[in-house]
Amino acid sequence: MKGQPSLPEELPDLYDAMADAYDRLDDWIVANWGEKPRPERADFLQKFWSSRTGEVRSVLEICCGTGLMLEQLALRGFDVTGLDRSQAMLGHARRRLGEQVPLVHAELPAIPVDRQFDAVVSPGAALNYTASREDLAATFQAVARVLRPGGSFVFDILSPGMMADHAGSTVWAADLGDLAFVWTFADSADGRYSDATYTQFLRRAGDPDGSYTRTREQHRLYTLDPETVGAVAQECGLTEGAVYDNYTFHPAHAATRYQTWAFTRA
Repeated sequence: MKGQPSLPEELPDLYDAMADAYDRLDDWIVANWGEKPRPERADFLQKFWSSRTGEVRSVLEICCGTGLMLEQLALRGFDVTGLDRSQAMLGHARRRLGEQVPLVHAELPAIPVDRQFDAVVSPGAALNYTASREDLAATFQAVARVLRPGGSFVFDILSPGMMADHAGSTVWAADLGDLAFVWTFADSADGRYSDATYTQFLRRAGDPDGSYTRTREQHRLYTLDPETVGAVAQECGLTEGAVYDNYTFHPAHAATRYQTWAFTRA
């Protein structure tokens, strides 16, 4: 790589550093980590909703990022709203979706909206960031508040097996020309979480020397026990729980990497 990369003295807000390259990073994860492509995730959601009682028109996505899934759902005719903690990610979502789509800047468990939705989704392993049973309960309670009775909450999490595969001394890296990145993982001593460090090199636009900007983010991902997820959901008024294998209608099993959970508000 040409030029001298610049490293900020402080880590940026979570996901701000990767916002400009997030769409390509998401494509890489689909290709290399086995995550379902976005159109297939949207197809699953549409089929799941069609099997439920009550029409689904309005959908809230929590932790919506750059709006990739919101775009898929909007193309299928759903009335979508997005929420994310990163202003940089929401900026990309706004450019993708236009001014007509409501976008909310907030960090879970806060969901500062004054309406109810037919469905809430979170198709990006966002709940693996919840540090405790209490944090998970707070998020489920917030979701239940903005769901209409009978509305559904569908989300995915990294399975314990997936967490084990991407932890310890694992290093993932790619060089895509104008974008290169490295993921490194380190387990906690008790195996409760994995610290993931993401280092990115992004070519500076319009720089004739072809220099790169280096940024770094640190993510702490928690291993979520399926029994705890189900029990906490029930306590928060989310019933009819089911867990599927990676946005298919096959039940999750020991080799499942992405657990797709579905609940209904009582």
